[in-house]
Amino acid sequence: ARQIIARRGGEVIWDTGRESTSQMTAVPWAGAPLGSRDRVEWQVRLWDQDGHPGDWSTASFEIGLTRPEDWTATWITGDYDPSRWRRYPVDHFRTRFWCPPAGRARLYITSLGLYRAVLNGKRVGDFLLAPGFTDYHVRLQYQTYDVTDLLTPGDNVLEVELADGWYRGSIGAMGVRNVYGTRT
Repeated sequence: ARQIIARRGGEVIWDTGRESTSQMTAVPWAGAPLGSRDRVEWQVRLWDQDGHPGDWSTASFEIGLTRPEDWTATWITGDYDPSRWRRYPVDHFRTRFWCPPAGRARLYITSLGLYRAVLNGKRVGDFLLAPGFTDYHVRLQYQTYDVTDLLTPGDNVLEVELADGWYRGSIGAMGVRNVYGTRT
């Protein structure tokens, strides 16, 4: 048997109660609807074959940006006209910004190509070749990073290196370029 309890802001939004079931993975969400940026703390406990409950296992998850209006940033590109045949070095974007003391902060990031983000001199995340391969004609993957501990109250610097990657780089044995576009 198992029990799942989920809370949002301390309020219970789903409690399965004790359920006698063998389904322990891929349990469909049956709690209250979730929205962009919702953070959910959840607990799971199991009972053994003799009916003894185990300890609670606690974790959390956060919902990404689910609605088009959640995306307010604009695309940033290099200030040059790319040639279809010429290779380009990695673009380097840098911005300074001020922020107050933050309770929590997230960086939502993607690119047409590959990126590496650095905040105040420290790498953001450990994902290599981000945002990952995709069919850019169908979808664009993004990542969400908790950058709370990388920020300082006051001045901060965000740097992003951007490379061609699969978007406009060489792909496959034939080295076809610009499969998805010409501007990263």
